[in-house]
Amino acid sequence: MKYIQQVGWFFVLVSALLLALSLSWFGQAAAYYGFDYWYEFYDIDNHIERYGPQNRYIRGLDSLDKAEHVRLFNAISEAVHDHGEGLQAITFAYRGKTRVLLRKPEVVHLQDVANLIDVLRLASGVFALVAIGGTWWLRRQRPRWGVQGALLGGLLGLTLVSVLLIGPKQVFYHLHKMIFPPDHAWFFYYQDSLMATLMKAPDLFGGIAVTITAGGLLLFGFYLVLLIRWQQHQTGDKG
Repeated sequence: MKYIQQVGWFFVLVSALLLALSLSWFGQAAAYYGFDYWYEFYDIDNHIERYGPQNRYIRGLDSLDKAEHVRLFNAISEAVHDHGEGLQAITFAYRGKTRVLLRKPEVVHLQDVANLIDVLRLASGVFALVAIGGTWWLRRQRPRWGVQGALLGGLLGLTLVSVLLIGPKQVFYHLHKMIFPPDHAWFFYYQDSLMATLMKAPDLFGGIAVTITAGGLLLFGFYLVLLIRWQQHQTGDKG
């Protein structure tokens, strides 16, 4: 019975961790992933100045200032978090004319991203149910923190080591191949995509991933502190 309870706690803790990462993700999405900061950190202005004029289809991105670049990124972020609504309507002005930012292959890819975010939103609800319901169900059965710490630490460590051995960029590309439809483009050269140029892909995603992970781990740590204190209160243990 105790073994089953510890297995239950493992699934609860993993669900709580995934929920924390999801909350961190959507929290940062609400702040447009801090693009204003990453714009300076990754020197995106100079990146756009270099590759904007080389674009084979749409010119003018390099003529815009930082405020316009941030506005365009924020518009993309809003659209993919709103089921893809408005992707084709993202425009900018260049030489007195209105230019559409995204070509059809980019719109298709970003719609795939929007669909994935919708799935993750639903998954977050499942994580919340398991984490909250499981915590309540097992509230009087303390986790064996040595066992749970070893399991969670092993899981996180194995994930980190795997990413480092394979290479973050290769993991990023492999996940795209697994997740997105095989007949939909997801890799874009800077010369073919203002979207890729604007985001300095995939560099920007690396910074965002680190901050989402850090935020998620902080939220998970907060959950663990509350859990320990709550169980101490339940049992009258002040130690």
